[in-house]
Amino acid sequence: MIARLALLLAIVLPLPCPAEEDAAAQPPDLESAIRDAVLWLVHNQHDDGGWGSHHSPRPIEVFCTVPGSHNAFRTATTALCVMALKDSPYKTFESRKAASRGIDCLCAKWNVKRVSGFEHYSVWAFGYTLQCLGEWLLAHPDDPREKKIRAVCRALVEKLARYQSLDGGWGYLSVDSLKTYQPASTSMSFTTATILVGIDRAQKAGIEFPEKMIDRAMESVKRTETPEGSFCYGELWKYQPQGGINRIKGSACRTPCCLYAMKLHGREVPAARDCKALDDLLIRHLRFSKIGVRRPIPHEAWYSISGYFYLYGMAYSAYVLEGLPPDDRKRFAKPLFDAVMFCHQPDGSFWDYTLYSYHKPYGTAFALIALSRIESL
Repeated sequence: MIARLALLLAIVLPLPCPAEEDAAAQPPDLESAIRDAVLWLVHNQHDDGGWGSHHSPRPIEVFCTVPGSHNAFRTATTALCVMALKDSPYKTFESRKAASRGIDCLCAKWNVKRVSGFEHYSVWAFGYTLQCLGEWLLAHPDDPREKKIRAVCRALVEKLARYQSLDGGWGYLSVDSLKTYQPASTSMSFTTATILVGIDRAQKAGIEFPEKMIDRAMESVKRTETPEGSFCYGELWKYQPQGGINRIKGSACRTPCCLYAMKLHGREVPAARDCKALDDLLIRHLRFSKIGVRRPIPHEAWYSISGYFYLYGMAYSAYVLEGLPPDDRKRFAKPLFDAVMFCHQPDGSFWDYTLYSYHKPYGTAFALIALSRIESL
C-alpha cells in the first residue's frame, strides 16, 4: 500500500521546474557556466576522492541493489567527474588536485561486483573508468602512478570480456528469464557504444584489446541501426523497430554516441549524417527530450524517453561536434549551449533526473564535458 501511494505521489505531484532560478536573473555565459560547474564539482567531492552517494530524498527510486550496484554508480560517476575536470578550460590548483584524487579513488575502487544475474550496472563503471584512465594516461604520460593505472586498465579488459553479452554488446540488465554468468540477455546499443568509446581511449594509451571483442561489439551496434538512421535501444528491441523508443525522436539522445563509437572504430560516418543527428537532437526534436527531463518514472515521457537520456546525449553530441568542419561547429554551438543550460541550477550544478545522490555529480560532469567543447557562441 505504501509503495503504491509513493508511486501515485511521484506521478501526480507537480514536477520541479528545470530552471529553478529567478526568471529575472541573468543566465550565465559560457565561461561562467564552466567555471561554476568546476567549482561545484570541487566543493562536492567526497573524502575518498569520489562523487555521488546512495542517499535519496525520494520515496521511490530506480532499482539498484546494495552494495554492488551502488558501488558501480559511484565509480562511474567518479570517472565522469574526473574526465570533466580534466577537459575543462577553467582549471585551478584545487580542480587539478580533485581530479588527481579521483584517479586514486578509481584505482582503489574500480573492481565493482554485480549483485545478481539481473543487474549489470558494473559495465557502466568499467566503461567509464577505462575511458577516464586512458584519457588520463594520454594527458599525463609522466604520472608516477602510470604502472598502477595500466594494471587497472588491463584488469578492466578482462572484466569487459567476462561481461560481454552473447550477442556481442554490453547491457546493464538481464531483461529476460536467462540469468547466466556471462550475460545471455540482450545488450543495449548505447551501453555498447559508450564502452567502445572507453576502449578507444585506452587503445590510444597503449592498452591492448582482443580484436574479436571489438568486432563483436561493433557488429552488435550495427545490428541495432534502423533504415531511418536511429538506433534501437538494444538488440532485443530490433524486432520492434517502429516502437517509439527506437524511432528518431526516441533515439535522439543515444544516436550521437552510437555514431561516434562507429567512427572511432573505423566505420565511415559522413559529416552529413553527424549533422543530421545533431539537428535531430538539438533543434528539430529537442522538445521531446526536454519533456522527459526530471520526470520521476523511467521511460514515462513520449517515445519512452527518460530524463537521464538528456545530458548524456549532450555530452556525446559535443564529442561529435569536435569532428565536424568549422562552419558546422559554429552552427551547432549555440543550440548545444542552450540545450545544456536547460538543466542549469543556481548553485552551478546541472541535473536531468533524480537518481539517489548521483544525479548532480553525473549531470554536472556531462554538462561540463559538453560545454568545454564549445569553441565560441
